[in-house]
Amino acid sequence: MKSATLLTFGAITIASILGYVSHKKKQLETLLDHLEFGVSRISNFSLSFKRIAVKLHLHALNPTETSFEINTGFVKLKTLRVYHKKTNTLLAHTHLDTNTIIIPSKSFYFFTPIHVKLPLATAGELLVQQLVKKEKIQQEFTEHLTFELEVTILGKKQLIQF
Repeated sequence: MKSATLLTFGAITIASILGYVSHKKKQLETLLDHLEFGVSRISNFSLSFKRIAVKLHLHALNPTETSFEINTGFVKLKTLRVYHKKTNTLLAHTHLDTNTIIIPSKSFYFFTPIHVKLPLATAGELLVQQLVKKEKIQQEFTEHLTFELEVTILGKKQLIQF
């Protein structure tokens, strides 16, 4: 009698955990399909004879009505990479290694700022844009970059490019 009760309780517990994990996974996959990524601002712009260095502040907008909050190990933001669009050269990367993800509905998730160093030859076309307004520089600057976010969901790696 006791072992049957324990077995039933164990089965209910395992089913509940699997149901919760499955629900969060579906919720995350839906959210990832609708997330809108962007650059909130560019700071620490510096220029030398060898390179241009900037700090990019990236965000993800959750346009859905569903909030997403998770603080477990089965979903993890691993790495954020920045590539030059034309040459596909890796310009920067940062290890996020966070499993705490809170994205309220109709709100933003802000990533850790990433320091990008561009070789002067690659960034030569961007130097001319310094004469333009700051907003235009930021918009045109980021059009030359591709971002890649590595997310691990239940041990399965997924790449999101934006």
